[in-house]
Amino acid sequence: MLGVIADDVTGATDVALALRKSGLRTVLYFGVPGEDVEPPGAHEAVVVALKSRMATPADAVAQSLEALRRLRGHGVRQVYFKFCSTFDSTADGNIGPVLDALADALDAPAVLLTPSSPQHGRTQYAGHLFVDGVPLAESPMRHHPVTPMTDSSLPRLLRAQTERPVGLVEWDTVRAGADAVRAALADATARGVRYLLADALDEDDLRTLGRATADAPLTAGAAGLAGGLARAVPGGAPDAYDDDDPLDAWPAAVLCGSCSARTLEQLDALRALGRPLHRLDPVDEPDPAALAGRALDWYDALPPEAPHGAPVIHSSVPPDELRAVQRALGSERAAAVLEEATGRIAAGLVARGARRVIAAGGETSGAVVAALGVTGGWIGRAAAPGVPWIHPTSGPRVALLLKSGNFGGADFLATASAPPPDRSPSPHGRTQGARS
Repeated sequence: MLGVIADDVTGATDVALALRKSGLRTVLYFGVPGEDVEPPGAHEAVVVALKSRMATPADAVAQSLEALRRLRGHGVRQVYFKFCSTFDSTADGNIGPVLDALADALDAPAVLLTPSSPQHGRTQYAGHLFVDGVPLAESPMRHHPVTPMTDSSLPRLLRAQTERPVGLVEWDTVRAGADAVRAALADATARGVRYLLADALDEDDLRTLGRATADAPLTAGAAGLAGGLARAVPGGAPDAYDDDDPLDAWPAAVLCGSCSARTLEQLDALRALGRPLHRLDPVDEPDPAALAGRALDWYDALPPEAPHGAPVIHSSVPPDELRAVQRALGSERAAAVLEEATGRIAAGLVARGARRVIAAGGETSGAVVAALGVTGGWIGRAAAPGVPWIHPTSGPRVALLLKSGNFGGADFLATASAPPPDRSPSPHGRTQGARS
């Protein structure tokens, strides 16, 4: 069985979808499952979604080791550490420290990793990460408000986070086949190199890397390599799941916290459609309960039959406005206020009848699942590459769409929250004939 430790919620849904599409029956947990929790039904992969990407290195390591302990209790034989396809991190971590802890705990030889995920426009070549064909340091990630990425060299980025030797598997070795990659891993182990970053430009490369690491106790990367690995291990059939979403006609609501360029573009598309939008401003109202109360009052005041579509509540703003919020409140306090308020809003929206909850941003998604008491779920159909519908196994009967800030096209949020075409929308997402 394959076990995945993901460093945030949206990364977990991305990798879970990759595993399912590759043929593994996959169950997803939000947070480390309790001692009394057993995965429901037959499955070949377990994904644990942590909130460790922005934690301190010590906390990220502790969370990851606890997840590893529980995965071993579920019979997991191989572990995959899932981090972001743009290698989001700081000089202190958390990719390096978590890799070190997991590699030591598993007594792993040289560990192969790559953030390459071609379906998301991420590729690695000559050890450098490219985003939609542009070097990472020249992409919009250079101006990320929390984790600005100003270097495209993956070996340099990883060496800043670990004292273990870091090497490279270049593209010509990958193209030579799985045996050539295995030889590179064996040579690295003999030389004491702990980590090998592997070039990969397309799905064929990722399948080669998956075959080369099919028996490895630990591999790491984005969803791309996880999919390649899943294709190389015995599994079931993804059609074991029901692809008919029974909640398509149910009321929808959108919650956005990501400040990525793509999410801002998606919000602009919603504005252009005339969707009702409400901004959460923690500077104007720093009390989370009051901030959430204002948003829910706004929602309650919307006319129930106005033809606009599902409402949107967001804290997503351009970088200069975000910096102003962080200067006024401090980064940690601003984030804490918005996370608590978002969780309260999610619970309030579901109590008012929302049954499709679309969340944009990793921290926003984490706040939503925590507030709704969702501890796990099955992976449903994909709404976009890397963004599946989640059907919870606990909590209220809802469908969740948890989106990484950078994922989806410009019309993604509009399409995901739209009512069926033969039904007239309302600002609450209610439709004629919809169930409540």
